[in-house]
Amino acid sequence: MKKFFTKKVITFIAITILSVLFVSIGANTSKAQLLTSSDQFYRAKVIALEDVKVKEVSLDDGVSSISSKSVYFKAEFTNGPHKGKTQTMLQYIDYMYAVQPKTVEKGDSIVVSYAADPASSQQTWMFIDYNRIHYIIGICILFFCLLIFIGRAKGVATIVSLLFTAAAVFLVYIPGILSGQNIYLSTIIISIFIILMSLTFLNGVNIKTFCAVLGNIGGLAVAGIFALITNQLLGITGIVDEDCLFLMYVNSAHPLDLRAIVWGSIVIGSLGAVMDVAMSIASAMNELSETMEDKSAGRMIKSGMNIGKDAIGTMTNTLILAYIGGSLSSVLLLVASNKDPLYLFNMEMIVVEVLQGIIGSTGILFAVPVTVVIAAYLYNKPKKIQE
Repeated sequence: MKKFFTKKVITFIAITILSVLFVSIGANTSKAQLLTSSDQFYRAKVIALEDVKVKEVSLDDGVSSISSKSVYFKAEFTNGPHKGKTQTMLQYIDYMYAVQPKTVEKGDSIVVSYAADPASSQQTWMFIDYNRIHYIIGICILFFCLLIFIGRAKGVATIVSLLFTAAAVFLVYIPGILSGQNIYLSTIIISIFIILMSLTFLNGVNIKTFCAVLGNIGGLAVAGIFALITNQLLGITGIVDEDCLFLMYVNSAHPLDLRAIVWGSIVIGSLGAVMDVAMSIASAMNELSETMEDKSAGRMIKSGMNIGKDAIGTMTNTLILAYIGGSLSSVLLLVASNKDPLYLFNMEMIVVEVLQGIIGSTGILFAVPVTVVIAAYLYNKPKKIQE
């Protein structure tokens, strides 16, 4: 028992060191020249309301009118070079928009910037939004505490793997794309790193992890190839929405390949679901190996595929619903304004969303048999080879 525990600790430390090295080296080689902005944002706390001015403007029809409200308040800076100083600031509320932020109140924590007043174009300290970072931090801490409370050691490993995944994506992958690196190669490298790091952190170095890794890579490879073929077949340009147009001018020296970005989003988006299924099947095959009487590769494959069918059904639904939920507002707007299905289902934005769900599900479909066959073969090898 002590030897097993020591092995797990050594593995954990080794994977942590390797992950830190990967992120550090990747971040240094993926530095991007980002667009600079003159806007500076600071946190402030509302001390008191000072004045409220309402202005009505008549529309061209001479009947209708819209109003705006300027709320003047005193606030104290809580960070930055002005920390501790108080200043009169402005919250501008334009009622031409259907949804408005609530009027600031004493004690509110807000984000402010020195910007132009929309009503007079004069520079002043403007309310930008409510400061929600402390709530986000609190929610994350609560989530991590629940992970540790319920998952114990696995919960800690989950948190560490999640942090390294976020670091790899935001410090290595995204800056690498913006700096002009090959998006296809970067996506493959990041995906393999996340698979190896996450599964090893959660389950250590053993046959179960090895089967899950191979099954995951197999399913993801199929998804990636399928995505390449469909991108060509459907003539995907990568201009999914107006944000993509701005991406074309982010790095003029190395213009971004929008089609490759679509491909990368499909692969990265399906990675989590494929990894979940591959690990679940590998765990089930491990249990079958330990409990099955008259164990054989054929019987394990048959049992593993029966288990996999249930996983395929639930995870495919999960993946499709996740993509629908992520773009629900856009889909609602499109359906409300364009009722012709011929137009809707030929829009690149809709096509890409459909492809993400279908290709991700295809990755799951192939991850199951790959994991099952590899596990059945390895768990029926002689004992010396398994060890």
